[in-house]
Amino acid sequence: MIIRLLGPLELTGPNGAVQLSSAGQRTLVARLALNPGETVPRSALVDALWSDEAPATATKTLHSLLARLRGQIRDAGLGELITTREPGYVLNAPADTVDAARFEALVAAARHSEEPLQSAKMLREALALWSGDPLADCRPGEWTRQESARLTDLRMDATEDLMEASLALGEHAAVAPLVNSLVEQHPFRERLWEQLMIALYRCGRQAESLAAFQRARGALVDELGIEPGPRLRDLEQAVLTADPRLDLPERTPVPVRGNLPADRSSFVDRPETEHVADLIRKHRLVTLIGVGGVGKTRLAVHVARAEQPPDGVWLVELAALRDRALVPHAVAEALGVVDQTGRGQLSVLTEFLVRKDALLVLDNCEHVVDHCAVLVDTLLRVAPNLRVIATSRRALRVYGEQVMSVAPLSVPYPAATLFAQRADAAIPGSFVITRANEQAVTDLCKRLDGIPLAIEMAALRVRALTPAQLLERLDDRFRVLTDGGRTALPQHQTLLATMEWSFDLCSPREQLLWARASVFAGSFDLAAAEAVCSDESLTADFMFDAVDGLVDKSVLQREEHAGVARYRLLETMRQFGQTRLRAGDEEPRLKTRHRDWYAGIALQGERAWFTPRQAATVGAMTAERGNLRAALEHSLTTPGEADAGLRLAATLWFYWVGCGRFAEGRHWLNWALSLETQPSRARCKALWVTGYLATLQGNTSAVPALLEQCRTEAALLDDEDADVYATYVQGAAAVFDDDLPLGATLLAEADRRHAELGHMDSNVVMARVALAITVAFGGELDRAAEICTKAREVCEENGELWARAFALYVLAFVSMGRGDVAGARELATTALRIKEKFNDLLGIAVSVELLALISVVTGSASHAALLLGGADRVWQSVGLPLFGSANFAASHDQCVALCRQALGPEAYEEHFTRGAAMTVASVIAAAQS
Repeated sequence: MIIRLLGPLELTGPNGAVQLSSAGQRTLVARLALNPGETVPRSALVDALWSDEAPATATKTLHSLLARLRGQIRDAGLGELITTREPGYVLNAPADTVDAARFEALVAAARHSEEPLQSAKMLREALALWSGDPLADCRPGEWTRQESARLTDLRMDATEDLMEASLALGEHAAVAPLVNSLVEQHPFRERLWEQLMIALYRCGRQAESLAAFQRARGALVDELGIEPGPRLRDLEQAVLTADPRLDLPERTPVPVRGNLPADRSSFVDRPETEHVADLIRKHRLVTLIGVGGVGKTRLAVHVARAEQPPDGVWLVELAALRDRALVPHAVAEALGVVDQTGRGQLSVLTEFLVRKDALLVLDNCEHVVDHCAVLVDTLLRVAPNLRVIATSRRALRVYGEQVMSVAPLSVPYPAATLFAQRADAAIPGSFVITRANEQAVTDLCKRLDGIPLAIEMAALRVRALTPAQLLERLDDRFRVLTDGGRTALPQHQTLLATMEWSFDLCSPREQLLWARASVFAGSFDLAAAEAVCSDESLTADFMFDAVDGLVDKSVLQREEHAGVARYRLLETMRQFGQTRLRAGDEEPRLKTRHRDWYAGIALQGERAWFTPRQAATVGAMTAERGNLRAALEHSLTTPGEADAGLRLAATLWFYWVGCGRFAEGRHWLNWALSLETQPSRARCKALWVTGYLATLQGNTSAVPALLEQCRTEAALLDDEDADVYATYVQGAAAVFDDDLPLGATLLAEADRRHAELGHMDSNVVMARVALAITVAFGGELDRAAEICTKAREVCEENGELWARAFALYVLAFVSMGRGDVAGARELATTALRIKEKFNDLLGIAVSVELLALISVVTGSASHAALLLGGADRVWQSVGLPLFGSANFAASHDQCVALCRQALGPEAYEEHFTRGAAMTVASVIAAAQS
C-alpha cells in the first residue's frame, strides 16, 4: 500500500489505485494519513473539510463521505484501512507507507546523523518523494493552507540541509549552480546566500562570492528594508580576509556505531515493547526469556534500535557458537576488536569497554549461559556505562539482572496483524483480513498460541491454501502430535507441532537435508551440502533441488558471499533438524563428514595461500569460521578424534597468522596439544606454529620450550620439514630479542635448508624477509635490498601478497636508510594497503610506524605525532609494541624525538592522544593521506 500526499494525491492498494472522486474524500484521506495510526477526532476532520464554515449537516455528511470511502478502500483490497476509534477515526497504516511521514522521518534522521555522507543520502531520498505541490487535490481551506505551507517549508529546509551536507563533502563545484538557482527563487533565505558564498569561495571565485553578498543585500534592503543578518555580514568579512575557517575542514572518519542489521520485514508492535525499553533505560542488564520462536530476538533488536548510546549498539549472535570458551571471542568479533596478544579475550574486552557508553545485545545465550553470565558480570563491573540485553531460554542469574518473560502475541491482535503482514509478503498484494476470513485467521493464531515463528510459518502457506484450509490441516496435525512432549510446556508442544507440520510438507529429500544440514554452524554453500549431506538416499544430483525446495519453503535462508550463494538454518529450525538427526542415529557420521569437509577446506586454503587466490582465501575462511570452529570442537571433544583436530588447527596456520587470529589460533592449538601428546608429524607442525604465533605476539619467552619439543620430536620422526620451519621461527624470535648474530645465522640456515628440501611458500619468503631486516639493522643496506628484491619477485611471480607486503616494508626501511624518502613512502603505503586487506594488525602497525617517520622528516611533525598515537593504538591489539626490540624501536624513538623537538611536549602529546583515540580504519586512512 502507498499513500502519496507530496504531489497529486494517490492511494494505491493490491487491486490498484483507489478512485477518490471528490475533493472531500481526498481531504479525508490526507488528514488521516498525516497522522497514521493515530486517532483523528471528528471535529478535526470537519475542520479540514469546511474550516470555519461547517454546515449544519457536517457530521452527517462526514459519515456519508467516510462510508463511501471505506467501501472503495475495501474494493481496492485494503480491508479495514480506516476504522472507528473514539472520539474519531484512525488510518491503520505503517508510517513508512505515507510519503509525507517518510519524508519527515528521513529529514529528522539526516539531521541527527553526524556523518555528512549519510545525511546527504537520506536527504536526497527524502526530496525524491516529492512530485508536486502538497495537498493540491484537497479542499481549499485553513487546514490545507497551513499544512501545505508547513510541508513546503520543510522541503526548503531539507534542501538547505542537503546543500550543507554536500558542502561538507567537498561538492562545492556542484553546489554553486544549484544554490545560485535557488536564491533566484527564494531571495530572502539568508542561509542559501551563505551556502552560495561558501561554494563560490571554495571554487576559487572570491570576487563572485563577494558579489553574491551584494546581491543578497540588495534583495533584502530593496524588498524588505532590512540589512543582512550578522551571519551573512560575518561571512562577507571572512571572504574578504580569506579566513582559513572557510576552507573545507579535514574530515575525520566517523566510527561505526553499531552493527544492527536492517529490518527485512515490518515489526508488529506488542504491549511489552515499551516495558522492555523502560527497563533497559533504568537497568544495565535485561534478559528476555521465553520459548523458541516467541520473538525474543526481534523484540530485543527492535528495542535496541531505538537506543542511541554514543559508542553504539552491537548485536552478538551466539547461536552458531559451539565452544563455550569462545564467547568472549564472539563478542570481540562483533565489536570489531582484534587483539593478537597473548592476553585472554575477556581481559581484552574489559580494557576496550571500560570507558565505552554502549549497548550489547547477546542473542541466544541458552547453550552457553554459564560463560555468558561470567562475561556479562565481569563487563558490567568494570564498564559503568555499558548496558546489556540478553535473549535466552533461561536467566543468566547475574547480580542486577532484570528478567522479563516474553509472552506469545495476543489473539486476535496483534497476532492476526502479524499473520496478515507475512501472508501479504509471501505474495505481495494478495492477502488482507476480510469478514470472510477473519474468524479462520483468529482461530489459526489461537491454535498456534500466538507464537510469532509458528504464525509466520503458517502465513507462508497462503500461497497454496486459505486460512480455513490451513486451520483444518493444523487441527489434524495437533491430534497426531500429542505423545512426544506431554510434559513440555504447551508453547513447546505448539512449536513442535508447527515444525512437524512444516517438516511433513517437505519432500523426503528435503526432510533429509533439513535434518542433516543441522550439523552446519552458520552458513554453508551447495558444495558443502553435497559433500556432507549426500548419500544413496539423497544423492548429490538431487541436492540442488532439495536446497531450492527448502529455500522456497523458508526453511533455509539464502544469503550471498563473494558472489556465491550460501544457506543458513534459523536457529530454531536447526535445533528441530538436530532432533530429527539424532533420532536416526546419524549425527556422529554427519559430524565426522562435516569435520572432514572443512579439514579439506582448510587444506585448500593452505595450498591457495601462496597463489593469486590468497586474498580470496581470506574471505573464504572468514565465511567458514563458524564451521571451522565446529569442526575443531567436534574433533577435540570426541574420543579418538583429537589427532584430526590437531592437524586441522595446524593446517590453519595461514589463517591464524595471516588474518589476524593470533589469540584464537593459540587457543585451539594449546587445547589440541594438551590432548595429543604422542610424537607425530601433526604435533610437530602444531608446535612450531604455536611458537610462530607466540613470537609474533612478542611472547618470545614461551618460544624456546615449544621449539625444543618440536625439534626433539622431529628428530625422532625424521621430520625435516618441521625442523626447518622451527629453525625459521627460532631465528625470528632471536631477532625480536635483539640477538642479531644468532638470528642471522638461524635465518640463513633456514633459507638454505628450505632450498635443499624444495620448499616454497609464504614462510620461506618470510624467512628471507626476516633475514633482510636483520642485516639491515646491522647496516648492510645493499644486501638487505638484494634479499628483499628477490623475495618480492618470487611473491609477484606466484601472486602472493601477504609476505610481499612485509618485503615492501623492509625495502621502504632500506630506502629511508639511503635517503630516498619518496621511494620509502610509496613502498610503505603499498605495504599498508595490502595489510589492510588481510586485517594483519602487525603489518599495519609497522607500516604506520615507518610512515610516521617519513612524515616528520618531510616537515609534517603534527601528522607524524598523530600516526604515532594511531600506531600505539594498533600495537595494543597486537602484543608487545615493536616486539620489545631495541632494533625495531630505534626508528620509532628517532621519530618521537624529532616530533617533540618540532612541536614541543604539549603539542606532541595532544596530537599523539588524538591519534590513539582513532579506530584502526581511521589510522590506516590517516597514514595514507
